[in-house]
Amino acid sequence: MKIDVDHYLVLGVPRTADAAMIRAAYVDLAKKYHPDVASGNPELAAYNFRQITAAYQVLSNPEDRAGYDARVRSALDAERARREQVARAAATARAAKAAGKARSRQRIAAILFGKVRSAVRAAASHPAPGLRQSLPGLFPPPRLMAPVGPLLHADATARRRAAVMLAAVLLVFVGVIGYLAQRYVRGPGFEVMAASEAMRAGAERPADKPRPVPVPQMQQPSQYGASPDRPPSAPMPGVVAGRAAVPKPAPAEITDGQSVCIADDGAKFAIINRGGEPTVIYNGAVPVRASVLFADRHLVVLTGIVPTDRIMIGIQRGQENGTHVYYADARGAIVQTVAARCEGRAY
Repeated sequence: MKIDVDHYLVLGVPRTADAAMIRAAYVDLAKKYHPDVASGNPELAAYNFRQITAAYQVLSNPEDRAGYDARVRSALDAERARREQVARAAATARAAKAAGKARSRQRIAAILFGKVRSAVRAAASHPAPGLRQSLPGLFPPPRLMAPVGPLLHADATARRRAAVMLAAVLLVFVGVIGYLAQRYVRGPGFEVMAASEAMRAGAERPADKPRPVPVPQMQQPSQYGASPDRPPSAPMPGVVAGRAAVPKPAPAEITDGQSVCIADDGAKFAIINRGGEPTVIYNGAVPVRASVLFADRHLVVLTGIVPTDRIMIGIQRGQENGTHVYYADARGAIVQTVAARCEGRAY
């Protein structure tokens, strides 16, 4: 069972709040987000007011509130049971892996110590000549030994073959590790981090202005209109190109906001920022308190959205269409980046 919206979180009250506290929180939020007085997008204001009204209608009625609390507890119990099942399966897999390693070690020990036991048995089957002559019926007759030279040669050949095979396996292992490390370093997540660091460095230290290049008088578009071989959006050469390289100032930080987004792959989610603490509702799941993985004046990256922690959301401050969803694999490397369209700004 899934709980689409956490009514307590919408009203900003604890689960032990009484009727007076719920009423006061509803009145304050209604005055702030009512469509007649709220500023900005009217559709977003109407959506916020509907969420606030629905939460108050459920929590103000004792019977509806008791049923809602029971559904929330059932959903939390089901999620807890699922996580315990996943943990037990992981423990079983680890135990099976450890047992396999133990069996491998036992086989290796049996092979190594089997050679020692064979040598001991060979020594016992060839006692001293005096003892064999004094007790001829106790020991079996000696066996003919094979020539020592061919045996030594075969042993040296086997050792060389084993060394060559071991070297080949090590080379393949090193190559695979290098390839995986290269893919991990060149993942999209590191590109996002590098771009944000470059943007922050550019905002702190203005770029050097390029030296203006003189333009012939007959080729200036200001005298004869737009050039036929240059689109209207092409930058002007010379000093104008240098002005275009100046970075824009960082947008003002938002400490209290929210946004409703739809990704290009169909995923729907909402981001609620209350005092710098983000809450994410992803695809109708239970609202979770997300963690800020990275934040600066231009970019905020949220994680801890799903139990598997394989989804991250990147938000560009001050932009409604600057949100992206990053999907990672089991190792944490980002394998897919999807853009999202949002209404409202959470940061």
